[in-house]
Amino acid sequence: MNERENMQLVWEHKTPEWVPMLGTESQLIPLPEINDRSLFEDGTDWFGVKWELDPNQPLLMTHVVTGHPVFTDISRWREYLHFPAASELPWDAMKARTDMIWHDRDERMGYVVCAIGAFERVNAVMGFEDGLMALYDDIGAYKDLVNAYADYRIDQFGYYKKYLAPDFLMMHDDWGNQKNMFLSPELWREIFKEPERRMAAAAHDLGIYYMHHSCGYIEPIIPDLVEVGIDSWHSVSPVNNLAKIKAEFGDRLIFAGGVDPQVTDLPGVPEEEIRAEVRRAIDVLGKGGGYLCGSAVMQSTVAGVDAIIEDEGRKYGRYPTSAEDLISASQRSES
Repeated sequence: MNERENMQLVWEHKTPEWVPMLGTESQLIPLPEINDRSLFEDGTDWFGVKWELDPNQPLLMTHVVTGHPVFTDISRWREYLHFPAASELPWDAMKARTDMIWHDRDERMGYVVCAIGAFERVNAVMGFEDGLMALYDDIGAYKDLVNAYADYRIDQFGYYKKYLAPDFLMMHDDWGNQKNMFLSPELWREIFKEPERRMAAAAHDLGIYYMHHSCGYIEPIIPDLVEVGIDSWHSVSPVNNLAKIKAEFGDRLIFAGGVDPQVTDLPGVPEEEIRAEVRRAIDVLGKGGGYLCGSAVMQSTVAGVDAIIEDEGRKYGRYPTSAEDLISASQRSES
């Protein structure tokens, strides 16, 4: 069984032969032509937001340059935000690059990351404080913007399918922090739930699995995400009660990520602590399948950590051939 076949079992909610490592057993399809943010270099995106690297943290993605809001009044967003049509993008060039880097399609799955979602977009163009206050200043205008943003994304999905043929896509919108959600669950449901449902349905109509990335604590809306049809939740921060969520939704929700950067991404952290964190994540999330292992933040910010995570995941994340449960630690050590 190759990596594609093994990962397909996870998407089908069947027990695979091993826990797939998301970062190495599937191919990220880079799309720099879709300029939602400058990822690893200073720059300005389509919407006028300036991004910059942290020279002291070269492995971090860019962050918004503060003090340069595009606008501050959510009711006027239509004057400033203009979403490029997918038909205008150089899809032939994107296909050529994808075919080159994802030459082993028969062996590995591939995925596209929609690098910034509507909540993050509002906070980027307005500044974080004004972006959060916009939820209350004019909720009607805010909802209109979120729906327009969903339309912008859905417009791209058909081109993904035609030119790139990804197996899944990852919508990226962080709704939580280490202690709570940035907005109440009730407000999230009023603003974001139906646009999320529309995006998941559009992906499914094209035969593409739909994964949503959200860092932080979003436990109160996990039932809603399952209801609207997301196939997978990425990040899976341990600030959520993951054992409880796995027990309740493990037959309907695929967990992706889960290795806590609060443990692994500390300078000088002992290698055994990183490996122990990988084992913890697999023990909590891997039972019976339904888990794609990796760092909860896409990639580690400390050099060498991802390689340790991937190595331990391959060694530890093996399933027995005759039972649903993971092999116990003692069985693994004997094998």
